Amino acid sequence: MANQETLKTEVIVIGAGAVGLALAHRLSARNRVVVIEKNVKFGQETSSRNSEVVHSGIYYPANSRKTEWCIRGRELLYSFCEQFKVPFLKCGKYVVATQSSDSDYLEQLKNHCDSLGIPNSYVSQTELKNREPMVNAREGLFFSESGIVDSHSMMSRLEQLSLHQNTVFAYGHRLSKIQKNSIGWEVTLQTSEGLEKIQSEIVINAAGLGAAQISNETLHLNRYEHRFCRGRYLNLSSKFLNAFKSLVYPTPLKDGLGVHVTRDLAGMVRLGPDVDWLTQSNYEKVDALYDCDWESLKPEFLIAAQRYLPSLSLGDLSPGLIGLRPKLFVDQIPNLDFLMENHEGFIHLLGIESPGLTSAMAIAEAVENLL
Repeated sequence: MANQETLKTEVIVIGAGAVGLALAHRLSARNRVVVIEKNVKFGQETSSRNSEVVHSGIYYPANSRKTEWCIRGRELLYSFCEQFKVPFLKCGKYVVATQSSDSDYLEQLKNHCDSLGIPNSYVSQTELKNREPMVNAREGLFFSESGIVDSHSMMSRLEQLSLHQNTVFAYGHRLSKIQKNSIGWEVTLQTSEGLEKIQSEIVINAAGLGAAQISNETLHLNRYEHRFCRGRYLNLSSKFLNAFKSLVYPTPLKDGLGVHVTRDLAGMVRLGPDVDWLTQSNYEKVDALYDCDWESLKPEFLIAAQRYLPSLSLGDLSPGLIGLRPKLFVDQIPNLDFLMENHEGFIHLLGIESPGLTSAMAIAEAVENLL
């Protein structure tokens, strides 16, 4: 709703994905918070287009924010789910070796996880076959802390709790401009009724796919860029219902973790994601981003998955979902870690891709500590 006077608050959060909602929940305990979201409800982009996996934090460098926030975020997420009755399942995950060259990778991964204190155990071919009869592999590592979560229920609960504190959600409001002034930041919004301005001491840019563009425009820079990489998923037929107790990952490939098995809380199974870099960076063109030639994709997925699921056939696959990963580049150089920076009260969170859902509550905790 348009307002001739400038509204005032203490914190503005841009974006109502998992990270934005976690920020609202944490910061509104002590501050007045306004969450600005261009969509008509929360979690309409990256946060609702992923595998819903709760990651253990096994793949990232020891001194990275991804490792730190994933491990801490996992603890906070499980605790939150237990406290507020959000459906989840700590089902564990296997990383499996299908050829002799994969064994060296598993050994390195085990040593890395041991150094981080991430629980893991070696599983022989016989043990793996007993636990996951559909899987054919030489050996594997089992990570007991991995799991799955109902991401919509998680986000809905965060929204409800935030509303009961000091949060206002401005859905369907598009960001027009952010300007620094003597008392903080003035944010101009485009609404259905015209322009509206909000004055805030702190602005947190958690806009996901659009965050880099917002930071460049606000800071009058041209340093930050999100290049989009699609992750496409295929669903397995109902004959695979409850066929897997845990998640099953192959050893990683370049740019991604390979086409892996993810089950949901109902026991349905999907394969993915793959790695599909986009040349079109205009994330507003939803139809182009979230569609593909599913029939031509099926053979690629089949070949990849048959490495460890030999009984899989082409007829078992059907179209699933497509998610976008915002891959961060700073000054044209890939930035492989999460980026958090404070520019005089304008705090941006860039490159928040996987394990962003798992890390969301730890990211909120880190921003609170920064403030």
